[in-house]
Amino acid sequence: MSSTQSVSATQLRGVPETLMITLYARAMEHQRVNPILRDAKAAEIIQQLDYNFSKFEQGWSSQLGCVIRARQIDQIVQNFIKTHPYAVIVNLGAGLCTRFSRLQTAHVHWYDVDFPDVIDLRKRVFAACDSHDGSDHNHLVAKPILDFTWMDEIDRELKQPMMVIYEGVSMYLTEADNKALLQQIQAKFGPIEVLFDVISQRTARSTAKHDTVSKTSAEFKWGINQSLDLEHWGLGFILKREEFYLQHFLDDLQRLPIVWRLISQVFPSLPMMLFKNSGRIVGLQVGL
Repeated sequence: MSSTQSVSATQLRGVPETLMITLYARAMEHQRVNPILRDAKAAEIIQQLDYNFSKFEQGWSSQLGCVIRARQIDQIVQNFIKTHPYAVIVNLGAGLCTRFSRLQTAHVHWYDVDFPDVIDLRKRVFAACDSHDGSDHNHLVAKPILDFTWMDEIDRELKQPMMVIYEGVSMYLTEADNKALLQQIQAKFGPIEVLFDVISQRTARSTAKHDTVSKTSAEFKWGINQSLDLEHWGLGFILKREEFYLQHFLDDLQRLPIVWRLISQVFPSLPMMLFKNSGRIVGLQVGL
């Protein structure tokens, strides 16, 4: 990256720093000839930042996983918007997510929620972009997601369709935190669908071996092996969708390191078995 970036992000530590992993993944993918995900704004944002992205260069698994996950969530949210064009969408732990600009969101009221220092960074870096396209429908809420007063900032009419998203977030919260968040969302907004991704318990125990998170001071705190277990977290919690997005690693074997290509040839079912349950997207209805 250029050494003349104008917006410093070197102050980020812990979980907030992980937003750089997903931003970097989307920006690098956009530069490919046949990208899984196009994100011109991410590619523009990354040029505005003073940050050492080189430490993520060897993280092929994160790079590929992040863009597949983002593409799949994009599709789910876009389908929801097509059905409910005047919906409210709340994006928790938004970081430098560009989903609002990637999707067709003309009439949607969109809220990006994150720590105050992250929202401050977001304001500065988006303002520095040449293609800044602010919208009266894109609202920023500078509060930690476990400070449940962020819910008071959401302007929603009675029974207005609504979806809450949190991508790349649940694994940095404890089980108790995740449960409390979902229960508070249910009490304030239910019934709605909450869309988020989870990792397996095995992955949650392996922060030190992770190809990009291990380069930060963040730590995985929670994983789950059976998504149906979420239904036991509250009355009216119903698993509506479950998508094993990491199985798409095998859609293009040329994207994998040579050792995984060889394993796929000799033991075709082994990579699928190892990748499939490591990360999932779940849609949970909260409230009856």
